[in-house]
Amino acid sequence: MEPLSNLAQKLFQRVASTPLDSPSARADLGEAIRCAEEVYRHHQPGDPLRPQTAAFLGYMLGFRDLQIQGATTRSQAISLLEEAIADGQFPVSYLATIRVVLAMLLINHSQNRLTSMVSLSPIDMMAGRRSPAATPDIDRAEELLRTVRATTGVSTDVSDMADLMLQMCELMKMMLGLGTKPIDMSALGSMFGRFTDLQNRFQAGGTGIFGIMRNALEPGAGVLDVPPEEYPVLIMEDSDQETDAPGEPSPAAAKPGPARNDLLRSLLELLALGQDSRSAWAATARLLLPDSEVPGVETIDEAVALASEVVESDEVTLSGEDIALAQFVYAATLCLRQRTDPDGDSTDCVLGAEALLSAVRALPADHPEVPVVLRSLGAFLTGERPLAALDAVAAGFTGRFDAVLAGESLPAELKGELHALRCACRAAFAGAQLRKAVEELPGSYPWPVSLKAAASPPA
Repeated sequence: MEPLSNLAQKLFQRVASTPLDSPSARADLGEAIRCAEEVYRHHQPGDPLRPQTAAFLGYMLGFRDLQIQGATTRSQAISLLEEAIADGQFPVSYLATIRVVLAMLLINHSQNRLTSMVSLSPIDMMAGRRSPAATPDIDRAEELLRTVRATTGVSTDVSDMADLMLQMCELMKMMLGLGTKPIDMSALGSMFGRFTDLQNRFQAGGTGIFGIMRNALEPGAGVLDVPPEEYPVLIMEDSDQETDAPGEPSPAAAKPGPARNDLLRSLLELLALGQDSRSAWAATARLLLPDSEVPGVETIDEAVALASEVVESDEVTLSGEDIALAQFVYAATLCLRQRTDPDGDSTDCVLGAEALLSAVRALPADHPEVPVVLRSLGAFLTGERPLAALDAVAAGFTGRFDAVLAGESLPAELKGELHALRCACRAAFAGAQLRKAVEELPGSYPWPVSLKAAASPPA
């Protein structure tokens, strides 16, 4: 469980420094969640480590729910965070953060009711044709946030966030519970004035937990993201009223570029990866063999540029398997470019190994092409320092090798190859840790020479 926990934390740390709309960040987040879920399943109720794991897993699920539209694990995140708060012992600041995130999820959980209210006509709103109903999610959110506000030792950032969220709860309850009488227009104007003030404060959020929470809210956290044009204003306007200035031409629509799936198809055709009975996966792996016929330099450069455009595109039109294939082809083309320039630095090899890890992460552990991708890692162990390309990716590959080798359907020969590559990844990870440890040796240590020699890569 300890390696899985460490891997989950490292993956999530990398997610925090990568744009979340990139395939690699989403793959890292999904892998971190899968690792944490496995650790959580191993902890039985009553285990003192279970609440800590529940808190971390619940936080990641909540983070995904707030950041990525379409996530369906909000209820699981809420349950895990409730368990952590009920059973765990945490530092004051960490517990306050958990409560704020849980409050956010509970508020999001009640957004459908607010959305239905926003869709009412002004006449219905003015006539008070709504009936207030119980709001258990918002009530629980308020309880959590008041606890944060009343707790001694909570940082100013977290306390300010709790205060803002309490105001949000109050606004939501006002909007959902104004059905007993016609709306007071002055009260409504005041309410939306506070609403706008809340938006401005979030958009101007500071650093620390305040800034983190503001960023988590940006993609679609609910109340604060309702566009101004969707506010239920009471001013009746003529539907024929012109919205554009007279004589001002509308901006021309940007010419659409090639679709992402078309780019992938062009990439496969450029490298002739789908012209015979071999799958594109096997054909890509064959390109990396030492005796393979390498395409021309111009073809390789064009393939690298095209593959880079596919994997870095923001357009979400590819399946997870196609994204993995694109990353695999990108890794292969980088490796081939390194091979055509043996006197250059190892940048392409390092970037290729990272793309290869992104490819294997985008696939389920039991996908039939995972062994093909993992076996290809051997092509990146080149030159006088064969493990240099693994420094940044060794831990990620080790986890994948462990998962695949745990299966029983691999041929003995392939199993031996993957085991050797796994050992190489472990050696690279241990070497990187040793170099870091040597740098932090205290000056009083009496035998630094031998340790530094062991940490030095071969010349």
